[in-house]
Amino acid sequence: MICSRQLPALPLLYSLFTLLLTLGCTPAIQNNHTSNPNAYNTPPLRVGISADMPPMVYKIDGRLQGLEIDLAQQLGVYLKRPVKFIELDWDKQIPSLEAGKIDIIMSGMTITPKRAYRVSFTQPYMRSGQLLLVRSQEAKRYSKGIFSLMGNKPAIGTITNTTGDFFVTRTIHRANITRFSSSEKAVSALIKGDIDAFVHDAPVICYLAAQYESARLSPILQLAKEEMLAWAVNRMDQNLLSDVNTFLTTTRENQQLSNTITHWIPYIKP
Repeated sequence: MICSRQLPALPLLYSLFTLLLTLGCTPAIQNNHTSNPNAYNTPPLRVGISADMPPMVYKIDGRLQGLEIDLAQQLGVYLKRPVKFIELDWDKQIPSLEAGKIDIIMSGMTITPKRAYRVSFTQPYMRSGQLLLVRSQEAKRYSKGIFSLMGNKPAIGTITNTTGDFFVTRTIHRANITRFSSSEKAVSALIKGDIDAFVHDAPVICYLAAQYESARLSPILQLAKEEMLAWAVNRMDQNLLSDVNTFLTTTRENQQLSNTITHWIPYIKP
């Protein structure tokens, strides 16, 4: 069994369905996360991941799970290269790519102009955006989404060096930001009342809302803006970039990509 998470109750399920349908997400199929190093007489594809971002990349009982894990395995088969997952802190991903320690970042990375100066982004594989996760009893207070955070100085949680972190810093004047190293730590702070809202990518917030509904956490389904998720390769490795883009085109046309995304974000039909 690939995914052992608890599904949300029907009202939340319907809301998440509506949001993700609007985003146009398309989702997953493989459950074999073990890459056979003897399968191909080729160098391994070193994939940089940050395993704290369900449903994109995370661990259950020490075993890697998630959309990016399945897509990386599919890419390895397409390239005829064994896959080697290299776990990194989020802020070490791009420096490791630049230093040649990994070949590709597959960890729910949003395309931004600043990052594009340092990496070559592949074709986007999924649309996303920034959402809020709040305590359910305070949901009305934040009904306008991220823009509800302006003016009243709430304590805002973000993940260091993520798009949500950049967006809050740039958009909200003198924001009261607490930065965390993982979603789990941010959610724990939200439950305890140490922060008032957690800002992150839409797929992550939707997943966390389903997981923590019993803790009375709710997503605010108002996107601040539309963003694109893509993978990143070294700017000097244009051959890999071309091969990965061909993989994306092929799997998009044969529905493998949409099936894979749907597997991990099961609230919608492709």
